[in-house]
Amino acid sequence: YAEGINVFLIIFSNSMNLLNYNHSIRSLFILSGRLYQKNIIPILFLTATLIAPAFLIGFAEWGETESILFFLSVHLLEGAITLGVIGKAFGSYFPSLGILRAFRSPLFLGAIHVAILQYLLFITGVIGLRLAFPFSILLVSLWLVGLLLTSMAQPAFIVEGVRGIRAMLTSIRLARGDLSRVFVVVVISTIMQFFVFALLFTLFMPDLNLNIDQNDNEALPFNLSEILSDPGIHQAIRWTQYLASLLFYPFASLLTCLLYFNLAQRQQVLNVDQLAKFSNQLFGTPLAGTAEPASPDDEEVIEPTDVEILDPDPSEEDKDK
Repeated sequence: YAEGINVFLIIFSNSMNLLNYNHSIRSLFILSGRLYQKNIIPILFLTATLIAPAFLIGFAEWGETESILFFLSVHLLEGAITLGVIGKAFGSYFPSLGILRAFRSPLFLGAIHVAILQYLLFITGVIGLRLAFPFSILLVSLWLVGLLLTSMAQPAFIVEGVRGIRAMLTSIRLARGDLSRVFVVVVISTIMQFFVFALLFTLFMPDLNLNIDQNDNEALPFNLSEILSDPGIHQAIRWTQYLASLLFYPFASLLTCLLYFNLAQRQQVLNVDQLAKFSNQLFGTPLAGTAEPASPDDEEVIEPTDVEILDPDPSEEDKDK
């Protein structure tokens, strides 16, 4: 109960505690949910804008191009959400429009660079699935560990300004500092994503008329391949994928972002003053520390050297002159 009160105070106070609060795993999930709930309109607008290009390309039936662009968009969302959390920490609202304006700068190219490296890592695991045993097991195991360790590469790029491989290495360094925390958060988030996808898929799944003989084991592989190649199934998967990305991925991105800040704070590598300047530059938020006004005792008093005294009532002699 006390932990929930603390999270509530963090959200509703315009404080840098949003960045440097010493979270437990439970409070990471609570704060991510509360931030999502309180800023749901600007977050959904930002998410829809980022994934719209991949969605529109899908109508041209460029499946491979759509898949690549969708993957890059989802990881760009992690960087965009990180910018939003920084803006929210030093301002009073989630700056979706400011984030889109910031992505017109070289910041966008840096985020794309990191996302491409994450995509190449993902493809490595897919290739590993096609290898012979035991090489497939070895490569897939290394792939899963790599995905876990580099899950915070986008926040590392946004906050620390390190590009490409250096952002990946920064994420690995932070994750190794508290590997159990990263493992629990990523695994729970993945399980939640699976259940959300499964629930949404039931809404779009078409009716399939399959005549399956329970005693005919040889017919089962054929029916499975028939199901997977069904156009209705492909369409259901596509709609489920985009709806899940719109509704759940912002929460997952908030979770990844807050996990990064939590680990950076624990390892004492978080420079809050620098982030305040960064937020001020991008979104015009006030700086965290402003100089105190000078006290009256400290004011410099300048005394005139030559003073001419004017007599308001001149004497009679002066008048005669």
